[in-house]
Amino acid sequence: MADGPFSGLRVVEFGRFIAAPYCGQLLADGGADVIKVEDVTGDETRRNGPIIPGEGRQFLNKNRGKRSIAVDLGDLEALGAVRVLAATADIVVANFRPGRAEALGLDYATLSRENPRLIYAENTAYGLKGPMAGAPGMDVVLAAYSGMAALTEHGPVLPEAPIIDYAAGLLLAWGVSTALYHRERTGAGQRLDVSLLQAALVLQNNAVNHIDVIDEWRPAFVEYLRRAFVVGQTWADILEERLARSPFVVSRAYYGILRAADGALAVAALSQPLRLKMIALLGIEDPWVTEPGWQPEDARAHVEATVAAVESSLRSAPVAHWLDEFGRIGIPAAPMRLREEMLDDPQVLANGFVERLEHSLLGGHTVVAPPVRFSVSPLTTGPASPRLGEHTRILLAEAGLGPGAIEALLERGAAAETT
Repeated sequence: MADGPFSGLRVVEFGRFIAAPYCGQLLADGGADVIKVEDVTGDETRRNGPIIPGEGRQFLNKNRGKRSIAVDLGDLEALGAVRVLAATADIVVANFRPGRAEALGLDYATLSRENPRLIYAENTAYGLKGPMAGAPGMDVVLAAYSGMAALTEHGPVLPEAPIIDYAAGLLLAWGVSTALYHRERTGAGQRLDVSLLQAALVLQNNAVNHIDVIDEWRPAFVEYLRRAFVVGQTWADILEERLARSPFVVSRAYYGILRAADGALAVAALSQPLRLKMIALLGIEDPWVTEPGWQPEDARAHVEATVAAVESSLRSAPVAHWLDEFGRIGIPAAPMRLREEMLDDPQVLANGFVERLEHSLLGGHTVVAPPVRFSVSPLTTGPASPRLGEHTRILLAEAGLGPGAIEALLERGAAAETT
């Protein structure tokens, strides 16, 4: 098999939770030697969804293909060894708590003085400037802060999956790749930052924008929000106000998840030609689609009535029938599935979108495969995630420590290994 695109590169990862570790895993999938630096008690995610002591579901799914060194960074000798590894690396991926990297001398300014070619990829919550810079944050917090939480009459609904964290991890990996390309051309490393806030805004790119001629309602609505709860407004009131002020109504009759006789399916008839085909197929009427310039007196009521008409027609036959019909006329559609079904889905399996790994303590498990397919320099699903400190001795030796010094660190608890 051909070498991966990152073969020969060394990455030192100070990653916690999701974004930075997932970035490190993507680099490992590309063939990089990724060294995960953990505390002697292990990454917090080893204890999230624990299976056996030291091994948890949330660690397994973001740390394959890495080597683990477990050390106490409060011990000067252990810290010195880690500094050697970081200063001689090609890439450092980090999401330290605010101020900790500087206190340890593991920040970009310190490490780049010894290695100007270093690429330092940092994940922050809110970015490097502004009133929230330095504040801690996690996916659920940023989902609320950024507007990602969907508003319903009963209140905000958070995304079920931590999509902001994963988007940030993907952006970090893209940023590292871009910085590597720049380094190939110039020889210079650099620091890059991906914030969870910016990742959340990217995910809302369709809606987080302002066009003067059609969005003049927005500033007044923002002003209304500042005092809504003070004057006793409910979530339902706020949603009603937003819908009343916004000039756009998305018709989920043609773009959404709809019920059929034996289940649900998603339909995406966004264009006018596709909507006309859908109307003809289902035998419904909608002058908003068929009569140019027609506008309902109450747009939302019209949408709800159209949804009811569409679902009434769909309930006359099973999902499989409608998938055949929509496919025949070129309307994108798919059955509604739950994530538990994806591990056995024939489309997923046919494309190798999940793969099997063997963990030395836990045995076999199925994981999501690398997300990009290359014809010449493939990404590979590396060995299962390492045991805590599995490579501590090897990596301390690579940092220049002799056998006696390594044993001393282990004996005083400044380093740990799982045998």
